[in-house]
This record gives sequence, C-alpha cells and structure tokens, in this order.
Amino acid sequence: MTESGGQHRLGRWVGGIVFAVGMAMLVVVFSLAAMAFLEVPEALAAGGKASGTGLGPALAGTAARVGFLLVMAYVSSLFASKGLDLYAAARGRGEG
Repeated sequence: MTESGGQHRLGRWVGGIVFAVGMAMLVVVFSLAAMAFLEVPEALAAGGKASGTGLGPALAGTAARVGFLLVMAYVSSLFASKGLDLYAAARGRGEG
C-alpha cells in the first residue's frame, strides 16, 4: 500500500517546522544564558559582603539558573532532533 506524495510532503514540512521551532528554542536558551552570565549578582561582586544576602544564597540562585538553562537546552535540542528525524523519515519513504 503506497501513500501519496502529498503525505510525504506534509511530513517533510512538519519535520522542518518542528526543527525550526527547536532551533528557535535553542536561540532563546542561549540568549538567556548570555544575559544570565553577563549579570553578576551583587553578593558575588562584593565577595559576600552585600547587605542582606550572603555568598551562599547568591551561589544557590546561580546554580538554579544553570540547572534550568541546562534542562531548557536539553529539551530544545531534543525537539530539534525529533524534527530532523521526522523530516528524514518522510523523505526516506518518498524515495524508496
């Protein structure tokens, strides 16, 4: 049973769109990472002597940011790779 070429074309388009969305998500993650690491918390800049906060909470906040950025980067790269897989699967069936 063969599928029409339109369905393969649709699969390629959907795969391309999913890949593009994943890449856009990666761009957002990298821009957020750049903004997060360009901004130095006051407690770190003052060597832990800033009023009201110590070095520990500042480091914990930075570690939490890094963790969230890593999770976001992982999810967006999975999203982009699934788009590529979908595109390749639709393209491979159409040529066979």
